[in-house]
Amino acid sequence: MIVRALVLAFLLALPGAHAQDNSAIKKSAKTSLVGTWNLIRYADTPKGGKDVHVFGKSPIGQFIFTADGYMSVHIMHNPPNPKDQVVDPDPEACIPSWYCGYFGTYSVDPAGHFWIGHVLGGNIPAYIGTDQKRTFTIVGDRLIISETYLSESVPVTAERVLVRNQRNSN
Repeated sequence: MIVRALVLAFLLALPGAHAQDNSAIKKSAKTSLVGTWNLIRYADTPKGGKDVHVFGKSPIGQFIFTADGYMSVHIMHNPPNPKDQVVDPDPEACIPSWYCGYFGTYSVDPAGHFWIGHVLGGNIPAYIGTDQKRTFTIVGDRLIISETYLSESVPVTAERVLVRNQRNSN
């Protein structure tokens, strides 16, 4: 009888312990993302092709993630070209094309493999009111965002590399 009671107590305790472990993992993944990140690379590479640098080879940008769940993303062509006011018919294009920015709240998956930005506003009209999922890894002081998409049936690897701003690393 005592053994049965101990086994039952052990089994009942497992879901609670598992939930605590998940919340610790979730908190750890989100905590590792918190801070200001400076963009150092923005490239899209079609399979079998060369890198395409939409914002130039040395883009300027910052991704900011706060501990209380807010985010802000800014990416700008370097050097900027305010005369480039072309309106791209692509619904996911930035207006103007040399600067992209959006803001909102975010959540991180428990395993820390992706975040979802819940976009409240920005200059990418198609993003407003949507959830934008980004797959990421953090290696040392680098945040690497990578994903693959299709462009005219050709796989394209998108890579964004950011470095943690040392002013807020503590």
